[in-house]
Amino acid sequence: MSAIVPPLWVRLCHWTNAAVFAVMLGSGWQVYNADPFWIGSFPRYLTLGGSLPGALLWHFAGMWLLAANGLVAVSLLLLSGRLRRLYLSPDAGHDGHGRSRVQQLAYLGVLCLLTMMFLSGLAIWKPVQLQWLTQAFGGYQMARQAHFMCMALLTVFACGHISLALLSPRLLLAMLGIRK
Repeated sequence: MSAIVPPLWVRLCHWTNAAVFAVMLGSGWQVYNADPFWIGSFPRYLTLGGSLPGALLWHFAGMWLLAANGLVAVSLLLLSGRLRRLYLSPDAGHDGHGRSRVQQLAYLGVLCLLTMMFLSGLAIWKPVQLQWLTQAFGGYQMARQAHFMCMALLTVFACGHISLALLSPRLLLAMLGIRK
């Protein structure tokens, strides 16, 4: 049985997110290395930007692309009914896509994590202009720690997601637009 090939917009948003996530992760780790707070520094070969100013340039460029892509993806998910159909309806697990309730909750959790990443990122990017938001996190350092924790959870999700994709080549091929 072949996997259902998602619409082109889903695949484009997915692969854009994958590339931008790699940029955000590498540059974010370089930013973290400028002032580590929980763990030691990340190895230089895993970072992007070469220095704090370079990493910030990469991180902000990725931020705008991720925000634009996220806006497009969420808008299309809502307008097409795909969000409700695949993830929110009680019988969503029986739609022919083979998604388990655990997968549905994981993807909804990712949307929540991305929202928290966005808000904590704004709080640490503009702590004076968005004092109310920074204070909602408990201050600048707490917002930074929330941002880091969300990054760690998203990285764990991404590792699991990639592992499962490699274990199910037909689904990976479907995300590449290949019917098999």
